[in-house]
Amino acid sequence: MNRKTTFILFLYTFSLGVTWGQSQISGRVLDAATRKPVDAATVTLHPKGSTSILSYTMTAADGTFTLKRASMPDSVTVSVRAMTIESQSKTVKSSVNFVEFLVKENVTELKEVIIQAPKIRQFGDTIHYDVASFLDETDRSIGDVLKKLPGVQVLSSGQILYQNKAINKFYVEGLDLLKGKYGIATQNIEAKNVASVQVLENHQPIKALKDMEIPEEAAINLKLKQSALGAFFATAQAGAGLPSVLLSNELVGMRFTRSQQNMAVYKGDNTGRDIAQELTSFYGGSGDATERFLNVVSPSPPSINRQHFLFNDAHLGSLNDLRSLKKDLTLTTNINYLFDNQKSDSYARRDIFVDGAENIRIEENMSSRLLKRELEGAVTLEGNTADYFLNNKVNVSAKWNNESGDVRAERPVSQRLSLPSLHAANNFEYIRRTGKRRFRLQSDISYTTQENELRVTPSLFGNLSGNPFQEDSSLMQAVSYNRFATNTSVSGSIEGKVSFWYSAGVFTNHYTFNSSLYEGINTLPFSADSLQNNLKRGEMGFRVSPGIRVNITDKLRPYVSLPVTYLLLDKNDRVRQTDTRKGYWIVAPGLNVEYPITTRLSFYGNAGFSNNIGGMREDLLGYMMTSYRNLSRNDGLQSKNSSINANANFSYRNPFTTLFLSLNLFWMNSWRNMLYDTHYNGILSNATSILYPHTLQNYGVRTSVSKSIDDINSEVRMSASYAKNTSVALNQGIVSPYSGDNYSVSGAITTDIGRFMIVKYDGAYSQNRSVVGNNRLEPMHYFTQSLNTSFIPKKGLVFNVGFNHYYNNAIQSSARSSWFGNTGVKYKLKNVDLMLDWTNVFNTRRFVTYSYSDVSSYYSEYTLRPSEVLLRVRFKIL
Repeated sequence: MNRKTTFILFLYTFSLGVTWGQSQISGRVLDAATRKPVDAATVTLHPKGSTSILSYTMTAADGTFTLKRASMPDSVTVSVRAMTIESQSKTVKSSVNFVEFLVKENVTELKEVIIQAPKIRQFGDTIHYDVASFLDETDRSIGDVLKKLPGVQVLSSGQILYQNKAINKFYVEGLDLLKGKYGIATQNIEAKNVASVQVLENHQPIKALKDMEIPEEAAINLKLKQSALGAFFATAQAGAGLPSVLLSNELVGMRFTRSQQNMAVYKGDNTGRDIAQELTSFYGGSGDATERFLNVVSPSPPSINRQHFLFNDAHLGSLNDLRSLKKDLTLTTNINYLFDNQKSDSYARRDIFVDGAENIRIEENMSSRLLKRELEGAVTLEGNTADYFLNNKVNVSAKWNNESGDVRAERPVSQRLSLPSLHAANNFEYIRRTGKRRFRLQSDISYTTQENELRVTPSLFGNLSGNPFQEDSSLMQAVSYNRFATNTSVSGSIEGKVSFWYSAGVFTNHYTFNSSLYEGINTLPFSADSLQNNLKRGEMGFRVSPGIRVNITDKLRPYVSLPVTYLLLDKNDRVRQTDTRKGYWIVAPGLNVEYPITTRLSFYGNAGFSNNIGGMREDLLGYMMTSYRNLSRNDGLQSKNSSINANANFSYRNPFTTLFLSLNLFWMNSWRNMLYDTHYNGILSNATSILYPHTLQNYGVRTSVSKSIDDINSEVRMSASYAKNTSVALNQGIVSPYSGDNYSVSGAITTDIGRFMIVKYDGAYSQNRSVVGNNRLEPMHYFTQSLNTSFIPKKGLVFNVGFNHYYNNAIQSSARSSWFGNTGVKYKLKNVDLMLDWTNVFNTRRFVTYSYSDVSSYYSEYTLRPSEVLLRVRFKIL
């Protein structure tokens, strides 16, 4: 027998010996009541009378177990334990091969352990706000929560600011579905479905420009809860009220994933809620280049809660779809339609100050109607990777708006204005990055057309034609406006210790403008050249913009740019048979500095110079009836303005203490060559301009602070500002120096008092002081405050009581102080919300305002909505 065979036999014999010498105990665990096996129970083996563990195992799905041990004492204890059963032990001889346990069910109650996550966390340049930490019983949409986040502000328009700067992007799960119209998201995404709100500081949305171009603005991203990600939500609301027939209806559906997102919204409302605000784009440069040349004189809305004065019948529809065609390539479609019929009624009085003479007074009892019918569609293809960026957006918008107004006076006047328009644009951008170099190509093209008409009956301008047989004194002003614009540029950069940037491009703007005045029912045109315009204006030129960024340190990297533009103007006035061509050089050097002083404190500053010349409106030398009491023309003067400005912004944020601070200093000095005036003959007016070189200076400071105070369960924010401007004013042919000061301070607090009461208070005070010539106007003090209290007697039931107060010391009557009351109740069932609201409890029917400018004062009485009751039912469909 060789050695190999001997070794194998030895191993075999040894293994048998080990097996024979090893002891084991098997068994089974069953439920005593049902005789069903208990799985996943822990079984341990101990020496008799000892807690030492010799062996342990878990029961299988059939309740069986096997305990193995090389050697065992004569007697052992077998124990069975689990969260759902009563523990049981048996002492047996080690020679016993099988042990059965019949156990009873037992529920073990765990002691409550509360782990409270921090409200705000920071990871690099991203601030995380835990939504649950700010959510209370009164909040429904994520927009309600955003208003309470320290460092975040939501304006009355719905625009979002972070540290007093408008955000540059709004994402849901990292995708930009709504392309700037993020009010659709903030007002309709339920807060309970959002896990956190992320603020992405210095957010660069283009990946290929990361570390090359660092924006000043931040972005907001909504992180949904895992249960909401990929789920389809559909909700509906039906509402009706009195005294008139009030309706408030909604149908909302949405689904969000990280590769596809959909959101569809319909809303109809005539209760004064301004649902049209949800369709406002806050990214800037919306592309709608329509112009307003004609106007209906209508009441100026007061600066109070819009629901008190907005008589509307609004309907909107919004369809939004984003889908990933492949990784980092998305296609987004947005279609929005708005129908909004608004009515208003007021009395207005304006006093125009005249040095050395009696003031001119204009009094008007007005009622007006604005009908908006607007349709917009956009398709955006976007590819966004670390190597390249591709974006092409096609946008088309059409409007069929009408406006009408009636002035009730000794001689009533009717105004009718049609404002149809069409705008189409294509915006293309491509960026390629290779290492530390980048190349960018941009091309924009757009076309806008308008055909507007204003009819006034009767005319206050008399018989302009001199025709003694003309009995009908109505006038109609017709305007035709077209603009075709292109802008193409290339740019690039070379990154290094000193980075160089360049940009070069060409642009064109072609305008055609025609206006004619007609009289009578048969709309016969006036033949006088002074009442007509037929203008063609061409703008073409090129722009170069070199820049340099010096990386002094990793943190300090100032950037200097020097844009230089050559503009060639070609103007052809076919009525006056003039054709002029002239070129202009325009420079706009700028300096930008961003410096993170510490991880908490940062500084951003910029300074720049710019100059520009007047636009197409200054070329309109024929008279136009721009309103029922204004017949104006331009004098053919070319405005030329230059300005220098500087801004310094300090921001501090500490997510651990929830303290956010910002401080902004600003200064601007402008040089202008013209002054504008309006001459009055009774209430009829005529705009004029004169050459008068002068300067305008504006400077001031703004600051804000916000913080969560956990000791009193409160979110607190405060802000203050001061601004001063000095210039000269032209009024009725007299030039006077002018200066104005404005002070303001505001604050807001939201406090949770236990679980049964939530109190929200905000107040704002402002003071305006003006000096015109030797006339020092009385300071105007304006104060507004609101108090809202929510009582929560039990979960799901909320009673709301609110008050609004407005004070204006310039009003010389008891109307200087106005109060409004609102109350309501909300009851939440499983998938249904019942809401009963009573607005304007005191039935305040008119609101008085007073203000003044450098040349005139304004007094108005605005008709308000009556006391109204509205019942709404909001329910979940899916």
